[in-house]
Amino acid sequence: MPKKDEFECLLSMPDLGKYVGKWIAIVDDKIVSTGTAGKEVLKEARSKYPDRTPLIMKVPSQTVMLL
Repeated sequence: MPKKDEFECLLSMPDLGKYVGKWIAIVDDKIVSTGTAGKEVLKEARSKYPDRTPLIMKVPSQTVMLL
């Protein structure tokens, strides 16, 4: 079975509730860094996975529909 990309992983996560209002970094199929500042989350993710490009996003506090 092929690995999910970061966006597919995000869409399949059942509950991002504990990350509402925070920045997250996803590499492969897992959240590798979280925090309140996007730059710091990116920096930490890059230090852990220097050869990968993480998906960085802020988890919104309102309901969002991705199409």
